[in-house]
Amino acid sequence: MKQIWQHIIYLWRHKIGFKAAAAYLLLLLLLTTVLPWLPLPYEPNYSDVAHVYQSPFESAIVSNKARHLLGTDSMGRDVLSNTMYGARNALLISVPVMLLATLVGLVLGAGAGYYANRGYSMCAGSLLLLLLCILCFSYYGIYLPIQVAGMGLGGTALAGSLLTCLLLLMLLFVIFVLLHYKTNFLQLQVTVPVDLMVLRLIEGLSTVPRFVLILVLASFIPPSVVLLSLILVFTLWTAVARLARAEMLRIKQLPYFEAAQSIGLSSGQLLWRHALPNLSGPVLVAFTFGLGGLLALESTLSFLNIGVPTHMVSWGRLIADIKSNTSAWWLVVFPGGLLSSTVLALYTCSHYLTQSFFKNNKG
Repeated sequence: MKQIWQHIIYLWRHKIGFKAAAAYLLLLLLLTTVLPWLPLPYEPNYSDVAHVYQSPFESAIVSNKARHLLGTDSMGRDVLSNTMYGARNALLISVPVMLLATLVGLVLGAGAGYYANRGYSMCAGSLLLLLLCILCFSYYGIYLPIQVAGMGLGGTALAGSLLTCLLLLMLLFVIFVLLHYKTNFLQLQVTVPVDLMVLRLIEGLSTVPRFVLILVLASFIPPSVVLLSLILVFTLWTAVARLARAEMLRIKQLPYFEAAQSIGLSSGQLLWRHALPNLSGPVLVAFTFGLGGLLALESTLSFLNIGVPTHMVSWGRLIADIKSNTSAWWLVVFPGGLLSSTVLALYTCSHYLTQSFFKNNKG
């Protein structure tokens, strides 16, 4: 982390493009954080039916109401409020999704690269317990909570599903501990081809386009933030995993890593102390670049009305209103301009970070 901060500080001091992009992103993040406390004249979903498709910058004030500085949409909603809250919702969805996808990709990719050509040795009991825990968590920890939230059964049913998941996981662990030393089969050592499994999983997910998968699921399931986030995490981690695996294979060949192996450090120490610090730079680049693409994808899905639920404000849904009135240019210029500026700023930061880390590795 110290090296990453050194790179960022150097770019901030010497690269005006990086400084401008980073300052814009920090300002946008601060603005969306304090947005609920800002004195905006209208709520994002408030409909002023008397002023539908009002042009921006009109100075007239009717019925003692504040004017719509950036105009209104087809339902009389204030474009300024909707654009700002659209930015807030986009970041609230995209940042956690990209963080989780990056974490999953980093763990699987680094593990695949580290255990390449030799596999991971573990006892059959641990492998069986891991598979059962994954199945249990997938059903009681992911599938049932999504169904409960979709049917609106309330927090009690959701808490019950999660509690059931926790109890079942504890029960499986207790059963495994009791049977482990009494069953010879559970003590057998097996070699798990981690690299092969991760590569085949990446190839399988890459054959199905993310956009097509979301379209298919949207035709059966109503829009949901949780479901959309899970689909995006499930499909986004592959790019980070490829990068992490390639970097891990490179790091394993470096002299300092071979020296650390020769003195008998454990796999955990090698990964945590020596591999991850060198992986963090390229992964940060992948996170920044992926976040820009994810913001654009979320707006595209909302434009097609298959992204977030209709009660949530979105850049894409605001832009989609121009289909009813092509002369309402402000519905594209303001939210589209903010979206384009945000994606451009993220890609600019990713570009400068890539240059910095590449020069450091080359040197």
